[in-house]
Order: sequence, then structure tokens, then C-alpha cells
Amino acid sequence: MFSLFLAILSSSSIAWLFKITESGNYNRYRVTTANYGVAFFVSLILFLSNVIKQGSQFNVTQIHWSSVLGVGIPAGFCFFLSLVFYQKSVKENGASLSGMFGKLGILLPMVIAIVIWHEIPTLIQTLGICLAIAAMIYVNYTPGQGGLKNKKTSLIMLFFAGGMAEFSNKMFQKMGQVADKSLFLFVVFFVAFCLSLFKSFNVIEGEGTSAKKDYLIGGIVGIPNLLSSVFLISALGSIPATVAFPIYSSGAIALITLGSFLFFREEISKKSWIALGLTMIAMILVNI
Repeated sequence: MFSLFLAILSSSSIAWLFKITESGNYNRYRVTTANYGVAFFVSLILFLSNVIKQGSQFNVTQIHWSSVLGVGIPAGFCFFLSLVFYQKSVKENGASLSGMFGKLGILLPMVIAIVIWHEIPTLIQTLGICLAIAAMIYVNYTPGQGGLKNKKTSLIMLFFAGGMAEFSNKMFQKMGQVADKSLFLFVVFFVAFCLSLFKSFNVIEGEGTSAKKDYLIGGIVGIPNLLSSVFLISALGSIPATVAFPIYSSGAIALITLGSFLFFREEISKKSWIALGLTMIAMILVNI
């Protein structure tokens, strides 16, 4: 259970760090570049360590390149966009709502799985999906002010980009093989890294900070980003997935909200509190 708590803490700290970068006018793309630089470098080390461990038994022809590259490259674009919109949303909507919509992205692969693979959810999971959709509509809708708020666009984009990133993992699970996972992650993070690097050289943003500070904070973000997966995998070794995932998702949402309120004095409206409550209940239900 302690590993699960560390996974929740690591996931929550990403939103808090983005809160610092956006309030400090850091270059969004440099931060993303450093983050994915750390991720792809570690993934490369994991892949090479597996190659060394296999020794003469390693055979490059046994790699399912169609799934590694065919899923990994588009996934890299989705991961890049999800992190960019995450930062943008933190600046526009606060860490609490951004964390909520980031976690809600898991609903997208669930819905697509229903259509493509006929993975029919249970009645309780269906109720959770409906609650999550209701929370999104509720937090974005204002009667008498033109319906959906334009300023919440980044939240919607975060939901879809994050959801497609999660869907890519589902696609690899269906198409690929476990032995290629580290190589798949290397491709994903390397593509995201290249996109971030290209944008960081072509977009003038965050002139108030130096490149060194941007890359430093981005590298720091990369550490909890990586650790959240490491600790979650460790927790799954002793805790059933049906228990770990709902606690992980709802716990991260709650901790992000609490931390944003205590550390950053982020004002959270009554509507947002209700939406957050609905989301936490929804995340638990969809994982039962």
C-alpha cells in the first residue's frame, strides 16, 4: 500500500510542478522536452539492459515492429499533446480541474474498446462513465452565458489527448508483445521528445526564464512522471488492479486538489468541488 501512496504522490506532484512552471512563465516546450528526454533515456537503458540480459538469444527479427512503430509513433504525438495541454490547462483552469480531466482521459479507451473489441462494461461501470460525462458537462456549462465556456477548451483537449495516449497503451497491449514494451516506450517518448525539441526552438515563450531553468524544471518533472509508473507497477504486485487503479485515480485527484488549495491558495468554486466529487466516484465505479 505504501508503493501505491508513493505513486499517487508522484502523479500529484506533476500537476503541482506544472503550476510552478506556468505561474513562473517558463517555456512550456522546453519543460516538455526535458521531461520526455528523461523518459526516453530511461526507456532506452531498460531496452538495452534487456538486450544484454538476453545475450546471444536476442533476435531483432523477433520484434513486432508493426506494433512498436505503428502504435508507438502516433502515441508519441498524443503524449506530447497531452503534456502540452496539461500545462496550458493548469495555467488557465488551475491544477485541480486539470488533474481531474487528465485522469478522466481513461474513459476514452474504455469507450473505444467497447466499439472495437466489444468489451462491454458492467452496469456499475456504465454508471461511472455516465457520472464522469456528467461531471465534464457540469463543470463546462454555464446557463445564460452561451453554454460551454470557451476558456475550458484546454480541458477538453487535455481529455482527448490524454485519452488517446491511454488508448495507445491499450492498442499495444492488443497488438504487441510484452517483451517489446521497453522498446515501445522508447519510441513513444523519443517521438514526443523530438516534437518538444522542435517546438522549443521554433516558439518564443517564457522569455522571463533562461533555457537552463526551463530544462532543469522539465527534468525535475520527468522524475515523478517516471516514478509514478514505477511505484504503480510495484503496487500492482501486491494489490489487485481492481483496487489499485480506482484508489490511484481518485487519490491523485483528491491530493492534487488539496495540495493546490494548501500550497498555492488556488480558489476552488463550489461547482468545481461538486465536479471533483462526481469524478472521484466515477473513477472508482469504472474500475470495479
